[in-house]
Amino acid sequence: MILYSLEKIRADKSIAETKVIFLTANDFSRYEDVSKRLGVLDFISKPMYGPETLERIRKAFAKEDANTKETILVIDDDRMNLKLAEHMLKSSYNVVMAISYKEVLDFLSKELPSLVLLDVHMPEMNGFELLAEIRKLKDCDDLPVIFLTADSDRETEVRVFREGALDYIQKPFVQEVLLERIKRILSLRKLQTSLEREVERQTAELEESRRKHEILSLQVVKTLASAIDAKDRYTNGHSSRVAQYSKEIALRAGKSIEYQDEIYFVGLLHDIGKIGIPDHILNKNSRLSDEEYEIIKQHPSIGVEILKNITEMPNIVIGAHYHHERFDGKGYPEGLSGKDIPEIARIIAVADAYDAMTSRRSYRSALPHDVVREELAKGKNLQFDPDFADVMIKMIDEDVRYEMRDDGASQDP
Repeated sequence: MILYSLEKIRADKSIAETKVIFLTANDFSRYEDVSKRLGVLDFISKPMYGPETLERIRKAFAKEDANTKETILVIDDDRMNLKLAEHMLKSSYNVVMAISYKEVLDFLSKELPSLVLLDVHMPEMNGFELLAEIRKLKDCDDLPVIFLTADSDRETEVRVFREGALDYIQKPFVQEVLLERIKRILSLRKLQTSLEREVERQTAELEESRRKHEILSLQVVKTLASAIDAKDRYTNGHSSRVAQYSKEIALRAGKSIEYQDEIYFVGLLHDIGKIGIPDHILNKNSRLSDEEYEIIKQHPSIGVEILKNITEMPNIVIGAHYHHERFDGKGYPEGLSGKDIPEIARIIAVADAYDAMTSRRSYRSALPHDVVREELAKGKNLQFDPDFADVMIKMIDEDVRYEMRDDGASQDP
């Protein structure tokens, strides 16, 4: 259990580097390998005693510090310069020396140092050329590099930074200067890495929060859609099917993913105004009278009143308000025509009509496949935007077994 907890800690980027010492009254020797893998510094047996425990912790941290010295790769064709650099650095860093570009590339293919000290002038390949080769290696595109040079001219200095090095140090080396410049760059590197990790952590938290918010929003909207459909026993699932058909039309019309997701939400709530229509009218077993039809025609306006305060997604109101407008201007509630009808409403109008024709009503059964297609074709430029009607007709033609009406509500966005 304790090893499982430690694995969870190591998996969390925000606390993955936490130093760990196990306190135990048991023999943990059999877990030595896995403990090393998880970065356990030491085991302290219970019962614990103050001075002894503090000394064990001090030694464990000292050992950890010794084992985690940062590695500096020094590249120079002069062995004396290599030895000098090693002498100056070895008390603070693990020093790896390379005298040729082959040694450098071989080492970097196996291990990644914290920093590279690179001589400018070398016989086989100069420092600038070698740096270009290093940048091609995996994970070396931003490896910190300091050039070593005896040159003091402005051209070399400018080129050092132009080629992507972070600094340069002039020969002969001054130990204090060498150590301070390395320390400064490594400190900046650690700060940069820490900031990147923090940004990644916060970004992940925000993304998770956004994902949960989207799921909750979808669940709430689906619940509302179900409440709407529950008022009419003959239209169960209507809102979900219209939402899915609308999304598919948008996809085939070349709309963006964001647009498709939005029209799905709009489709789910396009009939929300029916909540305000009396049940005896919605569930009437025969055709509506003119008076009852006028009451039904109020549901777009009722929907606007219900949804008008949802400012984050204004098209939800547009879908509810205009989905019964007709392309020829004979629809309701505003009598808009053609492209004056908002596009989302024109798409939902086609999806809504398809579902109405393919669903059983109190006064009739679902219409046959070919009749639905014919009605959509006849309605182009009259009831429907011809472009979106054509998309729906193509969907009907592909649905040779007349199955689309059965699973339109079963698909999530």
